[in-house]
Amino acid sequence: MFQLLLHNAQIILKDRVQPGGVLIREGRIAEVFTDADTPVGLAADEKLDLQNRFLAPGLIDVHIHGSAGIDVQNADQQGLAKLSQFLLGEGVTGYFATFVPTDDAGYRRAIQEIETYIANQDNGQTNGARILGIHFEGPFVSEEKCGALQREHFRTYDGNPDTIRVFTHPTNSPVIYKRLMTLAPELRGGLNLISELTSKDVRSFIGHTTAQPEILDAAVRAGAHHITHFPNALEPLHHRKPGIVAWGLLNTEVTFDCIADFHHVHPLMLQLMHKSKSAERMALISDAIAPAGLGEGEFTVWGDKIEVLGGITALMEGAAKGTIAGSVITMRDALKNIASLNIPIYEASRMASYVPAVAAGVALNYGAIEAGKRADLMAFDENFTIGFASLGGSIALDQR
Repeated sequence: MFQLLLHNAQIILKDRVQPGGVLIREGRIAEVFTDADTPVGLAADEKLDLQNRFLAPGLIDVHIHGSAGIDVQNADQQGLAKLSQFLLGEGVTGYFATFVPTDDAGYRRAIQEIETYIANQDNGQTNGARILGIHFEGPFVSEEKCGALQREHFRTYDGNPDTIRVFTHPTNSPVIYKRLMTLAPELRGGLNLISELTSKDVRSFIGHTTAQPEILDAAVRAGAHHITHFPNALEPLHHRKPGIVAWGLLNTEVTFDCIADFHHVHPLMLQLMHKSKSAERMALISDAIAPAGLGEGEFTVWGDKIEVLGGITALMEGAAKGTIAGSVITMRDALKNIASLNIPIYEASRMASYVPAVAAGVALNYGAIEAGKRADLMAFDENFTIGFASLGGSIALDQR
């Protein structure tokens, strides 16, 4: 029975930071100790001194299209491995490969590649951030709030479960993973779609939508309890037409995620969102695209020319020229940015790990330092430099 003891750490729990240590046994967190109670004399198979770094649950990104030159929707096994290694170096231990709208053949090709990778990681053949599932951003979204998504592949739901089989029954692969879908509930068949997806264990997120509160309330009743990249690609707040922004800030039944790069959402707005929603219902995402990590320049993403300049991504051509197209931040950047707004580090960590895990339905095993959860952890210093990461209790990164 392999045991790993991590000690001399500032442990980030859900509601506080606690000096101490963590005992990992057979890939899971066995015990969490205070500084005074850490059993450094324990006969563990391995002991690591984290040199007073913060020890946190690994970051979980529920919305990422790619990074390091890799697009998850067009990547092969080597590309997915490269992406997962890059993300692990940024403190991410789990992520959802996020697809933009395409045709059924395109979905199937990408799904099969992801499923092959998940099977390999389950067999211990990979050593990077784990793919926890697939997030379909569309195709059932509003043309009025398309953002950088391509309208030619948008759809409405006709009520026939066979027309959404590619999302609800991707392949005959035996691998188990979670599926998420961002959709606009006001579209024809939208509420029925949420109900059908929910019955097939596909979680519905609300996004790229013009829905008003009455439809949004019905969407919650149908099974949708989360909003994608709030308040981007939504109807803006207006004092006579409050819409989804006011509804999302006030509704305690829903969580939302946001892109904390200070470009998609102004820092003052992020503070307002946090004050209104609290760290219990606000998640961080990267929404990163393939150029993330490659610096500034011109790139082609999803067939469109995109410029990355000053940390902002923008379409360079067409009617949507100038539209922000994803981001080039990492979850580590998002964590650092949100903490810079005088939000306690344990709340920032909760927003980057536990709330995403809850929204995606994986919180039973991920997202917090608690006995029984998978030992997917990461450690960082006061500059947010990642020095250590473990995956299932195995040391995957050690740069102490």
